[in-house]
Amino acid sequence: MATTLYLMRHGEVHNPTQILYGRLPDFFLSDEGIRQAHAAGEWLKDKNISHIYCSPMDRTKQTAGIVAEYQTDLTPEVDERIIEIMTPHEGRPIAELEAINWAIYDGNEPPYEIPETVLDRVHNFFEYLLEKHPDEAVIAVAHGDILVFPWLHAHGVDTPQAEMKDTLATYNLPEAYPATASIMTFTLTDSPRKVRPSTSYIRPY
Repeated sequence: MATTLYLMRHGEVHNPTQILYGRLPDFFLSDEGIRQAHAAGEWLKDKNISHIYCSPMDRTKQTAGIVAEYQTDLTPEVDERIIEIMTPHEGRPIAELEAINWAIYDGNEPPYEIPETVLDRVHNFFEYLLEKHPDEAVIAVAHGDILVFPWLHAHGVDTPQAEMKDTLATYNLPEAYPATASIMTFTLTDSPRKVRPSTSYIRPY
């Protein structure tokens, strides 16, 4: 018995002011992001999908809505467990974050997150899918680090660290970071805390 999860990053976002939008509202897909989402929907259309989930952010809901157009009678369901990370750097210019090498987890204390807490809630979501959708295939549209940390764990890292995002090729990811509208496939046979899922990755455009 296995659950197949197509864990997808949202499409490219229209972000003319070049800030870290995080959980801020009203950030939607760019024209390119819409094209990317359609490409992902086309790639996923024959996968016998039973359910589509998405984060509550506008960009993920929009992406999931486009992907759902390629399925039959599926409406995306919002799940808070795959929401964007909670960071104190939300709203800061990207140039400032590049200057500190994107050290957005350093020194974080609740309610802000660290990689370990992000992975924990994502694994909670994975376990929910195993119980809710045994022997089914589902799609979930989320965010970059929501893909990265379970990928690292699946490739042998018990406690992912933020700096590992700079060396993802070491952990069999064929790109420096998951591309917008890219799809990671996780094959879940048991709780990922017990059995590491098998994985694959595709950028469908």
